[in-house]
Amino acid sequence: MKILDHIKNLSAQLKEISRLLNQLKAQRTNLVEQVDQIKTTSDEIQVEIEKMNFKNKPHLDRIKETTEHLNDQLSKFKA
Repeated sequence: MKILDHIKNLSAQLKEISRLLNQLKAQRTNLVEQVDQIKTTSDEIQVEIEKMNFKNKPHLDRIKETTEHLNDQLSKFKA
């Protein structure tokens, strides 16, 4: 009877492994979908950042020029 008990135990363990494998496959599928959504969102955010940088570039360039001019003028007084 020990052999029969071992076979039953093995069968139960195989069923549990099969169940866990199916659960793991489902979780992997879910994870892949979430990664795809994150990538899409990341790409959209990057596009918006590039648009914002393009719009702000003239302002930032003027700020940089003004800062350089002010620093140049201040350096005349420091000398």
